[in-house]
Amino acid sequence: MAEVILEPTLVITKEADKDRAERILQKSEAACLISNSIKSKVSMISNIQYLN
Repeated sequence: MAEVILEPTLVITKEADKDRAERILQKSEAACLISNSIKSKVSMISNIQYLN
């Protein structure tokens, strides 16, 4: 395994919460036990969607 690409989608209800959502995604990436335990390159491409 050479690389792992994570593509999480986070759905929020208010656009004002976008900064908070980005911080949460960054913290979850840093705290991920599986990602931190493998030696392969781990990339995260996050997607934040708004629920109307």
